[in-house]
Amino acid sequence: MITITDKSQCCGCWACENVCPKSCIRMEEDNEGFRYPKVNTEKCIECGLCEKVCPIKQPRQNDTVPESFVVQNKNAQILRNSTSGGFYSAIANYVIEKGGVVFGAAFDENMTLRHTYSETLEGCTRFRGSKYVQSLIGDSYTQAKKFLDAGRLVVFSGTPCQVAGLYGYLRNRKYENLITVDLVCHGTPSPRLLRKYLAYHATLAKSKVVDYRSRDKYYGYDFSTATITFADASKQYHKGKESDLMLGLYFKDLISRPSCYQCHFKTLHRISDITIFDCWDASSVSKKFSNKGATNVFIHTEKGKAVFEQLKSDFIWAPSNIVPIIKRDGVMIKHCVPMNPKRDDFFRDLKNCSIIEIEKKYLPKSNLKNLSAHFKPFLYKAGIFSIYLSLKRKFF
Repeated sequence: MITITDKSQCCGCWACENVCPKSCIRMEEDNEGFRYPKVNTEKCIECGLCEKVCPIKQPRQNDTVPESFVVQNKNAQILRNSTSGGFYSAIANYVIEKGGVVFGAAFDENMTLRHTYSETLEGCTRFRGSKYVQSLIGDSYTQAKKFLDAGRLVVFSGTPCQVAGLYGYLRNRKYENLITVDLVCHGTPSPRLLRKYLAYHATLAKSKVVDYRSRDKYYGYDFSTATITFADASKQYHKGKESDLMLGLYFKDLISRPSCYQCHFKTLHRISDITIFDCWDASSVSKKFSNKGATNVFIHTEKGKAVFEQLKSDFIWAPSNIVPIIKRDGVMIKHCVPMNPKRDDFFRDLKNCSIIEIEKKYLPKSNLKNLSAHFKPFLYKAGIFSIYLSLKRKFF
């Protein structure tokens, strides 16, 4: 029977709930907004499956060096709507064209981020874009297994712990028709905080929130803008980390799940077929890349390599040197962020304080920060933001 006594040792992957033959495990939300397994001891038959599939209880991967590439989707619209280089859109298109199924994270009608699947290209558009919050896996592993057993091609994307949870649930059976893609992850912020944040902005705008992106390209790839979309299309919200609450708290390392600060899955070689993450300076790899977003792609398996070969025609691409790539873009591949010493205080305040009070206490606005929040959009609109970034990289 799985029992969580140390929350840093549970990544909330949902494998235990999915595998339980008596359906006696439920993932219940704690006071921080994260889900943990709770066992109905009256129904439990103590089969031990929940512990056997737990990815944190499995050995860590080794540090075998993967193949490394940088890619940029040739389709301008896909590139514009993607967080980085549009790699995931290409692999989704590949799977759908073969009659397969794509699993990813999307917001439901209540703006709860859930893992779900799509069998159409149109449905896959919901999986695009960064969403800095922990998605609810639900019964996605069970659904994926049904498709796999039926012989359908499946691609499953998620954080490293979610992909490891899927393999745990599958008891590490090697399905040739399964492709897995994991993301290099800084941490998974609290769904409870996101609910409060979006409710605040809905009240402020007097309009329902219908979509949210933690990072998009409203001010270009290098700006990293949080965007909230309202039912009233005349309402606009586009802010960078200097002035957006969620981004600001995220990069202060205040709001992630306890297990993220000592992540079990921070390795160079991953259990997944492919790992993807942002490539911020693609032009240093090859001058053929534009500044509109690019993706670092690490290939871990022969299957991943075969898929990449099939996708190459969709991209501008180039092989890359893994050492400078990790130094520049991939420090989070092997390293965890330190927990902010004020984290416990923050979550106590989250329950009782308003968003305004939280912002004043944990993200006080200095004159320099206020200036920066207005300065960057001004530079972008003036068409000289790229010059500013070049100077910043050169001298700082």
